[in-house]
Amino acid sequence: MINSIPADWPNKSCSRIIQEGDLSWHVQIAGTSPIHVLLLHGTGSSSHTWGDLFTELAKKYTVVAPDLPGHGFTKNLGEKNLNLDALALKLSKLREALHIEYFDHIIGHSAGATLALSYTLKNKQAKTIVGLNPSLISLPSFYHKFVAPFLNPIVTSSFFTAVLTDLLPHTKMIDKLIDSTNTKLSSDKRARYKTLFKNADHLNGSMSFMAGADIPSLLTQCAQIKSKLTFILTEDDGWIPAQALRKVIDQYFNGADIIEIQGGHLFHEANEILALEFIQAALNTQGGGHVHAS
Repeated sequence: MINSIPADWPNKSCSRIIQEGDLSWHVQIAGTSPIHVLLLHGTGSSSHTWGDLFTELAKKYTVVAPDLPGHGFTKNLGEKNLNLDALALKLSKLREALHIEYFDHIIGHSAGATLALSYTLKNKQAKTIVGLNPSLISLPSFYHKFVAPFLNPIVTSSFFTAVLTDLLPHTKMIDKLIDSTNTKLSSDKRARYKTLFKNADHLNGSMSFMAGADIPSLLTQCAQIKSKLTFILTEDDGWIPAQALRKVIDQYFNGADIIEIQGGHLFHEANEILALEFIQAALNTQGGGHVHAS
């Protein structure tokens, strides 16, 4: 399985394959600290998204960065359409398989931040959760009640994704998708997403991740979370509008720190040094309200 990962894949030397139930997890682990940090990527991404953030954090912590079920190089041989609760339970099983008692800190990007909240609700709560452009804005309720039950089986079907992955390499769709995030990524970082989306399982996992997120239900439970929360929002995010996201955070996450900076949805890949600075500060401080940084 490790041989299927490209030789130049970020942090490949830290890759492990962990078999747990019907999942063959690709997970990257580095560090020797007793303090454990879990990194959760967003929809359509993989552990590669953490790049140098992973190696820098591993100098101080033991860092665990999995490819979520169906994404990247994690193979899902069981139920494909996993909702947030099911994904959170799968993460718990992975933690147990790794003989890790507790994740002290969780950092999640986009839907990975949403999953971080769901996971924390079902486990010993992390000391700190950092959400980078967290995917906390849901589609209208009528979508979940009436549209999604009909649409989701189509877009997550193996036939649909097989056809789409055959077409994608011959179009500019992936470049347009990246451009829509309003993030300037280098050609090598763009190429990694193109590698991922050549795989029908990755596309299916991405669509299933989106389809299985019941944000309204999650938000009603988040008052139970006692972790120190920091949300980093970017003003130019083409996927999750900062203004609308700020309103959701103000409503459901009383006391959370909000940091607003310039950048697009994948800012942590485009400016790893700045992202690391904010992440390290969030892990080391007790909070300070709303910060607007340029």
